[in-house]
Amino acid sequence: MEIWQIVVICILMFPLFLIANYIIVKKAASERRSRDDRIERAVSDSVAASYANKGLARQSWPKYKAARKRKKE
Repeated sequence: MEIWQIVVICILMFPLFLIANYIIVKKAASERRSRDDRIERAVSDSVAASYANKGLARQSWPKYKAARKRKKE
């Protein structure tokens, strides 16, 4: 093959490369977005569960007794 034929092939393949790159990046972005949404949902569910009985936790406050100071003799 001559040089000009190789150059023509490269020029014709360039749009195919751009199309393939666009498809791959779009797929990766959608996968990352869905993963971030799953993580955000899991965190929000965890926070909601920990604050669900917040009122009950305050009724039994404190759950521990403070340490008493010893009298000096």
